[in-house]
Amino acid sequence: KSCGISRIVMMTGDSPETARSIARQAGIGEVRAACLPGDKAERIRELQKEGRSVGMIGDGVNDAPALAAARLGIAMGAIGSDLAVETSDIALMSDGLGRLPFLFRLCRKTKKRIRFNIAFSMTLNFAAILLSGFGLLNPVTAALVHNCGSVFVVLNSALLLTYRDRTGYDGRKRGKG
Repeated sequence: KSCGISRIVMMTGDSPETARSIARQAGIGEVRAACLPGDKAERIRELQKEGRSVGMIGDGVNDAPALAAARLGIAMGAIGSDLAVETSDIALMSDGLGRLPFLFRLCRKTKKRIRFNIAFSMTLNFAAILLSGFGLLNPVTAALVHNCGSVFVVLNSALLLTYRDRTGYDGRKRGKG
């Protein structure tokens, strides 16, 4: 919920007792237990018909239909089910749910970077075309401006590779050390 998710529902094939126990530990209020794989996918489609944007986190072959139905499918433990990994949008190598807040922050940062890069390159190219049209920029210089802009966009995108999690799994800020 700290990531801006308004509603979290746990859907599992486990027994109701086991599901409630796990949900209580994870702080999840809404639980649907003893679900068949088709039940999960159908519930996701129902939520989508209500206008909700639905994400699904799963780890097994039984989760593949629901992962495929969701707007965002995240497969946990990518060395597990090949089908779950293939039908998901994101595959995480570990089973740790504690990494999800970092994943969401990285996705938001990536989306902002993409928007910035598009706006930057369109503005730069528009300015180069405009200046060329008025004869203030020769074709070789315009091509150089375009290529420099492309290099900037690539390098700016590559900065995402240096993005690190600055919080612990519990969401608290980490020190510099």
